[in-house]
Amino acid sequence: MRTTLISSVVPARSRRIRTAAGAVALFSAAAMVLTACNDKDGAATPVSATPATSVAANGAPGSNNVSQSTVRTVGKTGWYEGFDITVNKATVVPDEFGGAKVLIDITYKNTTLENKTISNNTSLLVGGQVDGGASWDNPTVPGGGSAAGKVTTSVKSAKDADHLIDTMTVVYGEAADNQTKIPLSAAGKVDSVQPKTLPVTGTLIQDQTTIEVTAGKLSPSYTKHEHGKDELALHIKIIGGSGVSAGGANIFTEYFSLKTPDGQSLVADDRSPINELLDANQTIDNAKDYVVFVVPTPATGNYVLTYNSQKTDGAATAPTLAFTVS
Repeated sequence: MRTTLISSVVPARSRRIRTAAGAVALFSAAAMVLTACNDKDGAATPVSATPATSVAANGAPGSNNVSQSTVRTVGKTGWYEGFDITVNKATVVPDEFGGAKVLIDITYKNTTLENKTISNNTSLLVGGQVDGGASWDNPTVPGGGSAAGKVTTSVKSAKDADHLIDTMTVVYGEAADNQTKIPLSAAGKVDSVQPKTLPVTGTLIQDQTTIEVTAGKLSPSYTKHEHGKDELALHIKIIGGSGVSAGGANIFTEYFSLKTPDGQSLVADDRSPINELLDANQTIDNAKDYVVFVVPTPATGNYVLTYNSQKTDGAATAPTLAFTVS
């Protein structure tokens, strides 16, 4: 009863101050709960497996200043320039002015042996149009490693974030060349060609030099003006005989040629140069020694590889290796 009596004589102004303080405490607690649900980059983590999840980003419940972050798990992979590219998720974060920032998280896996950065030949399509304000953070990735990248852009309206994400496509390459397109909509299909391994093996022997083809791979060419063409790459091991002359024998890219299924004769391309000096009884097994040919798509059919280091009159018959790409 004593407590009740004391409370009843507190002036009305004091009661109002205490009530406001209580509201601040409740607001702070709500903010702590929301903060605990956010991941380290500030994007709210989805709480279910639905395509997109809206999470309160700031503002007190019931106020007119509540904004929602929409997070969609994408999980789609395409291939470009030796990278496996996975678009992980897209997050739309409204701002206080009615607009929003869009963040697209991407993982780049470098399938080559060298440190690489994907080219700046990239674009973000929104509603089929190139977003000139999109900013790309493309990391340098160690050979055989992975690294995180991202695309960010701003939009004028935060309304209907789900539809906004549906209209977005991450694009690598120009329309006139071989492209990779990764749509963010759940129903959209990735437009990309996955590189494939070729079971090509064989031996070519000329004089004191033995060329062993140990593996092959086929992927689209991403060089400009090579739309509709593939790169056919053959890994080689080089072995020198006991009769290799003093000073060694040079093995160059131009010693390799390829007859295609349509009858063309192609010299190996310098985009993957071979430049080895072979000594007697030496074996060169360099992981980077690929003989690369630019061939028409589709690259299926019968091929004949030729090795010939002897260009003078009276040279020995050049050895060949036939193989099929299916």
